[in-house]
Amino acid sequence: MDIERLKVELEEYGFVVIHNLIPTDQAEHMTNRLIEIMRQQPDRDMPNQNLRGVFNYDDRDTFIPLVTHPVYLELAAHMLGPGFQMAEVGARWIKPGAEAQNLHADVPIGWFPQSGLAIPDACFLVNCIWMLTDFTLENGATQVMPFSHHSRRTPRSGVDYNYLVTAEGPAGSIVIFHGAIWHRGGANITTDEHRMGVSSGFHASWMDPAAGGWYLMKRSVRDRLPPEIRAMNRHVVEDEH
Repeated sequence: MDIERLKVELEEYGFVVIHNLIPTDQAEHMTNRLIEIMRQQPDRDMPNQNLRGVFNYDDRDTFIPLVTHPVYLELAAHMLGPGFQMAEVGARWIKPGAEAQNLHADVPIGWFPQSGLAIPDACFLVNCIWMLTDFTLENGATQVMPFSHHSRRTPRSGVDYNYLVTAEGPAGSIVIFHGAIWHRGGANITTDEHRMGVSSGFHASWMDPAAGGWYLMKRSVRDRLPPEIRAMNRHVVEDEH
């Protein structure tokens, strides 16, 4: 794997797609665990189901490989500098019939135009979607607009943009992207396929994740995880008693 080429592509295009970064059987195990959790949630019948703060629901350490993979960590360090922190880890289960999301950029990019300010030329966040099932155009794979992070603005409302790239790949693959790139979950136009993805972003050390509205880990969850994960989660939410 040419990590230097990936760094250049992430800077210039705003995203990279890496196939088979984790084993297929590991991705399948994570998918099954998420389905088990998400079927217990109030929105279990939604065609586009979102689970925020995944680590807070799992006591089996199932998802640790998604936030400790060395390739992803090296790319995040390249874009964000030392001391970067974990943002919210979330899962999105797109089932047959689910509509496409609106095109958007990640927090905090939207804050600037809402306040009448220019978006700074800085990388606040590196995000990803882990493809825990096969991702295809038909089943709702993530779509990105190449180079859009260089525009320093957000997508125009009501515009049907051409030239979106669909991040397709087999289970165990990943799409990693600059937090300012325009992206969305695609529509699932199949009748019998689902796709399960996990986003696990990293943000610059100087950001306040609570201000971004991200779901933080519970202190009890953070404190039982390996040291490298504890170091990336200085901000936690206190357990309810």
